[in-house]
Amino acid sequence: MSTDPKFQKWLKWIEQIRDDTESLLINKAIHKRYLEIVKANPDIQSPSDFHEWTVRNYGSYMVMGIRRQLDTDSDVISLRRLLKELKDNPSLLTKKWFRTLYSSLEDKMPIPAESFADGDFERHAGKLEHFDPKIAEDDLAKLGELGKNIITFANKKLAHNTTVQVTVTFNEINAFFEEFEKIVMKYILIFTAAGYDSLTPTWGYDWDEVFTKPWVKIDK
Repeated sequence: MSTDPKFQKWLKWIEQIRDDTESLLINKAIHKRYLEIVKANPDIQSPSDFHEWTVRNYGSYMVMGIRRQLDTDSDVISLRRLLKELKDNPSLLTKKWFRTLYSSLEDKMPIPAESFADGDFERHAGKLEHFDPKIAEDDLAKLGELGKNIITFANKKLAHNTTVQVTVTFNEINAFFEEFEKIVMKYILIFTAAGYDSLTPTWGYDWDEVFTKPWVKIDK
């Protein structure tokens, strides 16, 4: 394993980024289900004050979450900072090191673990013997384009009350997260060899059961 301090820092960062992404996606899933419940029951749609408050809070939370992941300040942990550092120091992440993540699978696979590791590395990190910086560059450009308007809104309307006229739609937020989740999963695999189909956690219980019970108890 690489003992380079920067590389060791990246390994810690990707775990934090995974946790932060899961939290954002949990909120996304809860809000989606909440809207389904409200839309399916006309009796609870009016008055709409509570629903509007919920939507505003959800939107603000997700916008600020995106802002955090695209932040480049020197004291923050964000996906954007990780990708920028990886782009500038690609030789720290090598195919040789990546193979070590598969060493425990040697006796459990029909093909040599090294071949399996090399295939995963080349699909996600490029054809070089170390990470291809063009991959991080492309991902940064993609996230920057999808998040540009969202960040402007966060800075000009949420963090500061300016006169700049800017709005954000939930379609923009959803489009960002669709791509963001894919990119995060790719770098989790590159740094940990853990593959995911989704980073949205699954519940072992029905969290929305609270909506099946009366919320206000009226004394008779």
